[in-house]
Amino acid sequence: MKALKPSKKIKFKYSLIALAVLETAFASSLARAQEEPVEEEAEVIEVTGLRGEWQNAQSLKQNSDTVMDAITATDISVLPDRSVLEAISRLPGVAMGRFAGSNDPDHFGTEGSGVVVRGLTHVRSEFNGRDTFTADAGRALSFQDVPPELMGSVEVYKNQTADMVVGGISGTVNLNTKKPFDSDKRLLAFSLEATYSDYIEDTTPTFSGLYSDVFDTDLGKFGLLVNYSKSKLKAQSDGIGIGKYAEQDLYQVNGETIQAPKFGRFTRKQDDRDREGAAVVVQWENPDNTIVATGEYIRSDSELEWSERVIEGVDGNVASSTIVPVGDTEFEVDGNGFFQSGIMTDNNQWRGNCAERCDSGFKHTANTRTRFTDNLVEDFSFNIKYTPNDTWAFNYDLQYIDSKSDVVDMAVMLGTFATVGIDLSGSGMPRMDFYHPDYAGGSDLASGTGHFTDPANSYWRSAMEHLSDNEGDEWATRFDVNYTFDEGFFTDIKVGARYAKRQQTTRQSTYNWGGLTPEWRGADDIAWLDTAAGQTVPYEVVSFNDFGRRGAMSADGGTSFLFPALSLTKNYRGVEEQFAALNPDWRPINQREGATGDFIDNEINDTEEVNKAFYVRADFEGYLGGFDYRGNVGLRYVRLENDTAGFLTFPDETPTGPEDGKNLLPDDQKAFGNGYSESTVASSTYDKVLPSFNLTVDVTDEVLARVGISKALALPSLGYLRNYISITGTDTEQTYDPETGELIEYRHTRYTASSGNPDIQPMESTNLDLTLEWYFSEVGSLTGAVFYKDLKNYFVNGVREQEFTNNGVTQVVEVSGAVNGGEGSIKGAEVAFQTFFDFLPAPWDGLGFKANYAYIEDDGSPNSGLSADHPDSGDAGDIAFDNLPLEGLSKDNLNLEGLYEKGPWQARLAYNWRSEYLLTTRDVITQLPIFQEDNGYLDASLFYELEDYGLTIGAQVQNVTDSVAETSMQIDNEGTRKSRAWFMNDRRYSLIVRGSF
Repeated sequence: MKALKPSKKIKFKYSLIALAVLETAFASSLARAQEEPVEEEAEVIEVTGLRGEWQNAQSLKQNSDTVMDAITATDISVLPDRSVLEAISRLPGVAMGRFAGSNDPDHFGTEGSGVVVRGLTHVRSEFNGRDTFTADAGRALSFQDVPPELMGSVEVYKNQTADMVVGGISGTVNLNTKKPFDSDKRLLAFSLEATYSDYIEDTTPTFSGLYSDVFDTDLGKFGLLVNYSKSKLKAQSDGIGIGKYAEQDLYQVNGETIQAPKFGRFTRKQDDRDREGAAVVVQWENPDNTIVATGEYIRSDSELEWSERVIEGVDGNVASSTIVPVGDTEFEVDGNGFFQSGIMTDNNQWRGNCAERCDSGFKHTANTRTRFTDNLVEDFSFNIKYTPNDTWAFNYDLQYIDSKSDVVDMAVMLGTFATVGIDLSGSGMPRMDFYHPDYAGGSDLASGTGHFTDPANSYWRSAMEHLSDNEGDEWATRFDVNYTFDEGFFTDIKVGARYAKRQQTTRQSTYNWGGLTPEWRGADDIAWLDTAAGQTVPYEVVSFNDFGRRGAMSADGGTSFLFPALSLTKNYRGVEEQFAALNPDWRPINQREGATGDFIDNEINDTEEVNKAFYVRADFEGYLGGFDYRGNVGLRYVRLENDTAGFLTFPDETPTGPEDGKNLLPDDQKAFGNGYSESTVASSTYDKVLPSFNLTVDVTDEVLARVGISKALALPSLGYLRNYISITGTDTEQTYDPETGELIEYRHTRYTASSGNPDIQPMESTNLDLTLEWYFSEVGSLTGAVFYKDLKNYFVNGVREQEFTNNGVTQVVEVSGAVNGGEGSIKGAEVAFQTFFDFLPAPWDGLGFKANYAYIEDDGSPNSGLSADHPDSGDAGDIAFDNLPLEGLSKDNLNLEGLYEKGPWQARLAYNWRSEYLLTTRDVITQLPIFQEDNGYLDASLFYELEDYGLTIGAQVQNVTDSVAETSMQIDNEGTRKSRAWFMNDRRYSLIVRGSF
């Protein structure tokens, strides 16, 4: 069957082909596809199940005004994708991370985080073509927080048209919710799901329900849709890791110095995620079908609490190390002198004055940590479309979005000492064994003394806390006018304007680490757990049975350690008195100097941004040289106005006494350094005209070629705009009397500060796409694309010179932080194929196959070395090596799906794989670049439709092959990499019942 050629599109249609048809929302039992209405007589084709969804997604791509890919309702829900992020990672050129945070690759994620489109993270997020965002220091939505059950389709635009809102250099991800006018039928549907996570051994529920109806009255047609989703998930991951490699000063093999890891670590992390989503939509169409009004409320509320227990060696943070094998044992090393296996100790490690209890073995910490995150997004919108005739069409849109994001992060650490056996010689997850610190080797390795569960061998070492309290809102409105020509080259001209005002306050505290009774305090001041002081704070024994599914660790013959009680980290406000009793100098985060509540001034960022835009877009079509063609060309003018509130603090050069050199400062530097501080508001503006051009040529009835060219912007993270500057006089020049040695001159030769940058400008890109697309059937296609992005004005850590005036004196200050800099390019190719094998004899004619592959390459793009949470603490100056690839970019990305759909049966296997990529230029522990190695995941589903009852029952399995995720660290400028950590998480089994009536 030939693919349908697109006819002239209706202006302001409710959605492209009715948002992939509402009935397919919950399962194949609900799938009933509709054709997009056309101006001339159209054939209505009804296709069910996955075939219908493939047809809908294919039509979205084929009929699009620019380069894009899409996924529709059944595709989203038929696999065990727990979030929108997981679902769209199956599209060509789209990838997601597997860790909770890219700069903290020691915490494996339950459902992934961070979308990457064509190698870049600068992705714009939308609900129904409108702004949406999580109220953190970034700009985009946390896609992992959005329930997939609310979606009718998800579109990923990879190039732009003039009427699209700016912000997506790499892509725009548009989440389309369902609408009542997507169907003329009454729909009542539900889904019940129970998911068993085999590692944590817990079962959690998911429920979703939908009601949609359309009512014809004398006042016109009314529609109502209510969609609700509630989901809970518990999961567990185990990880083993090693520290930075270092030369060993006290041990050699065959007279050669060896390299060995400075410590080992293992972790067990448990996640508890609650996610709730809702959408309520009301629509009205007048009797003569010229007005359609839509009001919608969307709510997405996601809570994630993860807790972990970690045993980790304490790195002395020195270049070399004094690790040696225990007793008469030896280390096994590879041909390059790198440690492979052995039992190690370090009796020369500095350990303060803690006397005989800690005179041997490695220093280790036993950490208990809990992090709670709550992200809430509420979206209110109203839209009205007026088409009085075939010539004119008008559109007005109003939106209000309110977003909140809170984080409470608490960790408490015990100190202990151990001898450690590490075996890296095999494949997969390695093994790690902990022994009594006096262990000297021997054959009876399994015998234990209960050392690590004895309170006499652990002490209260430290605590760390971090808080985040953010809120933001936005009002946005737009007005569009479309004029349709009766004949000629141009078919339509569309003009419009948009105004948006976003206000956001982010409060991000530092990680407030403080010692409780660390080893350097001296033997009498250390609170060992068997002492009266140590007993005042609760602790507990934690077992690590079946660690890594393979018993990959042991502890002195068992699997248990003492840890701070989990109740401590879950009761953040309740620990202050207990910790103060251990150490009166310990200060909780709200008692820091200068704190107002939980935050100090330089941790608060108040930003107001106004985004104004005007555009004109002309659509055209014609026939030339035997080929039909169509396309659009346009200009979009953008003006950005930012006001960022903050503080400016000048140096305090008050002498501390008569001998202080500051007494000799020149008068101008004394005047400049009077310690004055003031609140400030920094304002900036940015204007840009962005052209776009898209052309589609029908090579044959089934083959089209597409060209897309546009200029695009990525707006800086709001955290980069933070306006807090504290100036310090540095590089002091001192002159002494050569005869008396008396200090006679003292002056600063340089002033420095660290800050965000309220004047930072958007990143710019010129995008080129060329595609060739063959639609050989309504559910079959072979498409290819090549793309090129010319990028400049990257967001990087750097230094800018800025003049400041105080007390009549002006000085030039070197301000470090976020700046624009560097140029680069991204290029690549994508290919996608899908078909059902209808030519096979029954029952094999139900087989189908889908595959896509993307190759992406970077040239010259700098890594930012920035954190949106803390833009003045960029790591660029501390990046260890200068030959690193771009963070987040995998050169190779692959998706494979095999399926069977025949009669009531539907089965599917899906494999998602991406090649190695740089997770972070600077890990917070090793301070080295960390890579995620090649990794793939296989998921499966099986459904059976009970058509007579309107029910579908099914099962899904996620992580079928029990994949191990491995990271590595680059250790030199030649690119040598050694394994850093290994992680394993649950398989998840789901039983599902769905119904529609």
